[in-house]
Amino acid sequence: MQRRLMVLSMLLSLAAAPVFATPTLMEELPTAKRFRCLNCHTVQDPSASQATLNAFGRAFKDNGSRWDATLARAGADGDNCTNGFELSDENGDGQLDTGRTEERDNPGEAGCALQLKEATWQNLKTLFR
Repeated sequence: MQRRLMVLSMLLSLAAAPVFATPTLMEELPTAKRFRCLNCHTVQDPSASQATLNAFGRAFKDNGSRWDATLARAGADGDNCTNGFELSDENGDGQLDTGRTEERDNPGEAGCALQLKEATWQNLKTLFR
């Protein structure tokens, strides 16, 4: 009986413990400064019992928990911005875009600001020269 209680107590403590894989997996992303856990999860600092993945978290997991050009070109949250744009690494090479130090937006939550392609941006700039 005492052994069963000890095993049950260990299982319950594990369920309430923070998810330790998250910091390791965050290192696979080009940056996770601004949104941290919310890039992939529905709650900040999730425990094992609350580690529900958002749309980007599921796409990242389905991609073998790897950040690459394929995942960067996709738009997991359906807001018309690519994951790469939102994570400030549009080509998916693992390096932040020039001038960026953090995410532009959360890749797992719809609501990204308008994403302009470089050619469109250049055309707009020529209108105001």
